[in-house]
Amino acid sequence: MANLQQARWQKLVWNVPYNGLSALLQTSTSQLMTDPDSQALIQALMDEVVQGAQACGHALPPGFAQHLFTVTQSMPDYRPSMYHDLVEKRPLELEAIYARPLAAALAAGFDMPRVRALYQALAFIDRANRSANEE
Repeated sequence: MANLQQARWQKLVWNVPYNGLSALLQTSTSQLMTDPDSQALIQALMDEVVQGAQACGHALPPGFAQHLFTVTQSMPDYRPSMYHDLVEKRPLELEAIYARPLAAALAAGFDMPRVRALYQALAFIDRANRSANEE
C-alpha cells in the first residue's frame, strides 16, 4: 500500500499544477511553460506537493519535481485531461487530485495553501459547469 501511495504522490507533482492551471487558465502546457509567472507558480505548486508527500511519509527522489518541470518544457503542446473535462462540461477530478491529498497533508500537520487555493478556484468552476449542465 505504501508503494501505491508513493506512486500517487509522484503523479500529483505533475497533475496538481498542470491539470489545474490548464483548466483554470484555459491554456496548454506549452503556453504555461513560456510565461515566467506561470512557471514560478508551477514550481511553487510542485514544491508544495513534494513537501506534502514528505509530511505523509513519502519521500520523493531528490530533484523529482525539477525533472518533471524540465521534461514538460520539451513536451509537444498538450492540454491535460482536466482542461478537456472543463471544455466538455464534465465533472473535474477534484477529489482525487486535490481534496484527498490536501486532507492527507493536513492530517499529517502540513498545510498546502497554494494547492488549496487552486482547488477552491477549480471547485467554483466545477460547480458553475455542473449548474450549467442542469439548465
